[in-house]
Amino acid sequence: MKKLTLFFVLMVFGSLYSCKEKPKDDANSPTTSQLKARVNIVPTYQGTPIDFSQSFTTQEGYAISFTKLNIIMTKFKNNDQQLFESAIYKYEDDERLLWEGPGDYNNFSSFTANIGVDSTQNYEDPSARDADDPLFILNSGDMHWGWNTGYIFVMLEGKADTTAAQDGSLASFSYHIGTNQMLRNFTLTDITWSKVNNHLYESNIYLDLYKVFDGDIHDIDIKTDRTSHTNPDQIQLTEKIIDNFINALSKD
Repeated sequence: MKKLTLFFVLMVFGSLYSCKEKPKDDANSPTTSQLKARVNIVPTYQGTPIDFSQSFTTQEGYAISFTKLNIIMTKFKNNDQQLFESAIYKYEDDERLLWEGPGDYNNFSSFTANIGVDSTQNYEDPSARDADDPLFILNSGDMHWGWNTGYIFVMLEGKADTTAAQDGSLASFSYHIGTNQMLRNFTLTDITWSKVNNHLYESNIYLDLYKVFDGDIHDIDIKTDRTSHTNPDQIQLTEKIIDNFINALSKD
């Protein structure tokens, strides 16, 4: 009887120990397939986050404000790992969000991406794309000129007082950058991802709009260089804008 009692005690103890050691589901440790990533665009002016209601000052001393900022970004990847194929940022729709979806942020400590779409996609019929594709005609909206001319890669519009006296007289400026010739690629390294919740991590791409005009490569004077729709006679100005735009992007 004592042997049976001892055997029973050992069985119960073993069962309790086994249950204790059994791994539990940890809500704080999602699997790779459960991870999501978010990529934001943070437009600034000399480090100050912009607001469409604010006015800033150019290097020439002009008062300047912005009314539209749209960007198409494609092929966001790190070597053979791609986070997303395409996304469209529109400040008026969301002041920060570029893209959010499934993805493991651990694979993207660095990345390369295009501003614009490649020549293969640029002249495809946007109405033939899937309805959930950002480049579908109803999603891209004003970021497509029409089937024959392709997508607008960057749309930047606003108003500026270019008078010597700064008397409040405002003139509009408008830059619509597109065509295959203006496709540009950029790279950011040592990317920082921040935890939003157990499943979602986000990273910011900063865009200093001051550098679009006062760039490391080109200077653009709004008084004389006010408009470009990437027409043949505007190519020189268009290239200045897109080159400055790429160099105005940073991780912080």
